Amino acid sequence: MGRVNGCPRNSTDVVTASSRLGCGTDDYGNSQYMCLPNVQKTSLVEFCYGDVMGMQEKGNCLEVSELEGDLFLQRCTNFENGCPDEHFKSTDFYKYPACQMVDLVHNCYRLEPTCPGNKMNAEIEVHGSNNHLIDITIFWIYLGILLLVIFIIIFGLSYWRIKNVRTYNRR
Repeated sequence: MGRVNGCPRNSTDVVTASSRLGCGTDDYGNSQYMCLPNVQKTSLVEFCYGDVMGMQEKGNCLEVSELEGDLFLQRCTNFENGCPDEHFKSTDFYKYPACQMVDLVHNCYRLEPTCPGNKMNAEIEVHGSNNHLIDITIFWIYLGILLLVIFIIIFGLSYWRIKNVRTYNRR
């Protein structure tokens, strides 16, 4: 088991990490790669789980005992958000980033109401930032400016042409 600063956030990163560690698959073809907080919540740990990857009960996060390598369920229904709200496969741990956000100083989940950790940053990590929304907004602003400039150019050229035609006809 190795301690890490962060866990994979998508299936592609899980596959990469699994290959890096040389993790195999269980009897049902599920990757045995896991990245979870330890039960003391002093670190995130990545490892190859040596048993069948099963289903986990909703309302719980997974934790691992670094000494034995056993998985434990930790209730998370008191989280402000991000707790699994349906049963999930152990292999889908990465779909619940709130379960990997531990405050290593206070040894608690950052989205627990009693955890003094920084909740604002935790909420941004769970919900994702609004970068996509900002990108779309900027796109529409630039498109509007571009269309306005094109309209001004076309209007200016038309005005210039009409003015030149009138000047030519007066001669």
